Amino acid sequence: MKKILLTGIAFVLSLAITLRGNSQGKGKDKQKGKTEQTEKNKEKEEKDKKDKAEHERKIWEGTYVNQADGPKPSKNQPAKVRSSFQRDYPNATGVYWSKYRGDWTATFRNGIWMSTAVYHANGDRRDTRTPVTRNEMPKVILDDIFKKKPDIKLDDVIKIEVPKAVKDIFRIKNILEGKTEYTYYNSDGIVVQYNY
Repeated sequence: MKKILLTGIAFVLSLAITLRGNSQGKGKDKQKGKTEQTEKNKEKEEKDKKDKAEHERKIWEGTYVNQADGPKPSKNQPAKVRSSFQRDYPNATGVYWSKYRGDWTATFRNGIWMSTAVYHANGDRRDTRTPVTRNEMPKVILDDIFKKKPDIKLDDVIKIEVPKAVKDIFRIKNILEGKTEYTYYNSDGIVVQYNY
């Protein structure tokens, strides 16, 4: 009887030691998984920060002389501005607010696009700006540009959506003989004036 009891105790102890060893390994795996996830999150945050900086450079380039004159981060938007933005872009993610030339700007992800919406303090949206590729702008604009200046190099293209306007505006950054200029076209390919 003693022999059976000692064998039972030995079995229970060996089972407990085995289970404890396995659970410690699982804990290490969980910790390793958390560390990998933290590293992935940091990498994503860094990529998002770089994407946002590149987006802001494209959106505002040509509207200020020095980088220091550009948008300033902001956390205290007026309630009218916040509610207008939420109404206009209910599915926006990664929203970053700043203030530029007296207007409130929200830079955000809108599906696959990164856009910037500009609001006056009363909540009226001035415009929304989204970098697009040459393939996403009307062909009539490209035809007009290359007809007038065949040696031109097109750089950034920004689509500007203005509320209550019938046609979108496209701001084209072009470089000719080392000189940069910005030209605004409506979607019919007509050069228009647009301020900031």
